[in-house]
Amino acid sequence: MSKRPPDVVDSQGRALKLGSVIGQGGEAAVYDVTSQPGIVAKIYHRPIDANRAAKIKVMPSIANNGLSNLTSWPRDLLANRQGQPVGLLIPKVAGKDAHHLCSPKSRANEFPGTDWRFLVRAVTNIARAFATVHDAGCVIGDVNYGGVLIAPDATVKLIDCDSFQVMHAGKRYPCLVGVPTFTPPELQGKPFAGVVRTANHDNFGLAIMTFLMLFNGRHPFAGRFMGAGDMPIEKAIEEVRFAFGSRHKSVQMMRPPATPELSIVGQDVMLLFERAFARESMSGGRPTARDWVSGLTSLEKDVKQCTTNPSHWHHKSTGCPWCPIENATGSVLFSVSIRGAAAINGSFDLDGLWKKIEAATHPGPAPVIAGGKSPQASVSAPFGSSFKKLLPWLVGLGFMIAWFKGLGGWMFFLAIGSVGGLNALLAPDKDKLKAAQERKRQAGVTWDTAIKDWETQAGPQSFDAILTELNLAKRQLESLPESRLERLEQLRRNQRQLQLDRFLDRFEIEKAKIDGIGRGRKQMLESFGIETAADIKHASIQAVPGFGPVMQRRLLDWRASVERKFNFDPNKGVDPRDTAKVEADILAEKKNLEAKLLKGPAELTQLRAQILAARDRLRQRVDQAHACAVEAEKELRSLG
Repeated sequence: MSKRPPDVVDSQGRALKLGSVIGQGGEAAVYDVTSQPGIVAKIYHRPIDANRAAKIKVMPSIANNGLSNLTSWPRDLLANRQGQPVGLLIPKVAGKDAHHLCSPKSRANEFPGTDWRFLVRAVTNIARAFATVHDAGCVIGDVNYGGVLIAPDATVKLIDCDSFQVMHAGKRYPCLVGVPTFTPPELQGKPFAGVVRTANHDNFGLAIMTFLMLFNGRHPFAGRFMGAGDMPIEKAIEEVRFAFGSRHKSVQMMRPPATPELSIVGQDVMLLFERAFARESMSGGRPTARDWVSGLTSLEKDVKQCTTNPSHWHHKSTGCPWCPIENATGSVLFSVSIRGAAAINGSFDLDGLWKKIEAATHPGPAPVIAGGKSPQASVSAPFGSSFKKLLPWLVGLGFMIAWFKGLGGWMFFLAIGSVGGLNALLAPDKDKLKAAQERKRQAGVTWDTAIKDWETQAGPQSFDAILTELNLAKRQLESLPESRLERLEQLRRNQRQLQLDRFLDRFEIEKAKIDGIGRGRKQMLESFGIETAADIKHASIQAVPGFGPVMQRRLLDWRASVERKFNFDPNKGVDPRDTAKVEADILAEKKNLEAKLLKGPAELTQLRAQILAARDRLRQRVDQAHACAVEAEKELRSLG
């Protein structure tokens, strides 16, 4: 039996008839108001204190068109029959909280078919809502996923506005709560009571929200710490360790694996992130909400569609960052619908294209170059060097002749002196010899470099390599229909595992109650690609910083408890989303292979021209290098 709605009255003492509960949390429940369509009552489980009641009471007088359009702004204070304040009237709003759009797996279920453009537009609207609140002299304070609802058309509403910091008639009504993973460094670890929140504090939280949205749920301060000890997100924020920033090495942080670089958002938005997360901005100067609106509006205009995967959109200044991530992880960041065999049907003329590829003229082998052998082998020894080697023998022969002719011992000493004198006369100058040796060494290096360049640039290797790649691409394209059928059959064979994975994906870690794993640890897991029970595997959680054996065991135990609830249904058939992924993969491969083959004729023609030009260009250089090497060798030999 459902619980009877509480009896409440508005600020004028009029009773309100509440309908059914449409939402419930740890602090309050939300009821329909049957007498006022479009209005709901947020009733706290316990009476609220006088300060909060006073804030809610004055908030309707602050309302304006902007706040009414972009927030669920309080309309009135509600009390129970005893006169105790227990809640407030607010406009009824619809949408999913921001986490469902940031997280790829939640996005596939809650926002199917959306792409990166939708994320850019949604977070631009979030920035507009922040700007409207700030223009009204208010501060959000408790920035977090749950405070933002996003509709299917990317419009947004800020909710839980009764926690905002507001000013009225010179009195400040504070915000006493906050989520650490969205809290700026200067407020980390501090009690919020007595703290005057500022727009600059909000601007940090807005930058976090924007980063999470554009980077698929990855937190900017979640990464691998290269120093000693653990680095939870809250500590990384406090110590200003932006894992994706240009200073990441100096703060000893590396971004998680399978994450894109900061540059994917374009230069302007990249600089906004750098400013928002800089130590210098703690006292002021973070990009304002209006700055983000301007930067993100420009970003949306600068995105283009990926040439391989039609569901991927990215900044025009970069290649697609999503394709390599999906290829590396096997995950699907942005879903796309493909009908039947559309992925392999088309009018691509492979036979005609291949004839053009085969018609490309081969450059032939590199011509044999003159002087291709070692320069040293082609240089004859000079007379001085040869004579020096023969000198002792000639003098010895002369001495023997003199001995037999009876010239005696004095001739012996004369011969010895002659050898020494002639040796001294023919000995090279040491400085000249050293200089000649250095010239020979340098000439040899130049010659070796010229030969290597000739072999690599004047030879046909690059042409042959591209031709081999094109042959492989042709075979792969021809086999795609069979590959598609095999993959679809594999889905049928793996039906039980796929059903289990789909079941486990329904259990998000963000919503789970796991002992010792709070918001910060959950955000760290998500930043390393672990979103649901299906992602919890021993190898994957071992790679997450701060998760030792105890935490790993708790995660694995939670997954096991979820898995025990699974029941396989053999009659259910293959999930259409799994089939769509196969079709999308086949389509992406087909486009890649076709694009490679289409470039083939022009690429081969260009390579042939480059090779022939290299032969003309390098010929003179090779000849000069050879001549210099020969001359250097001659000089060295002439010096003995």
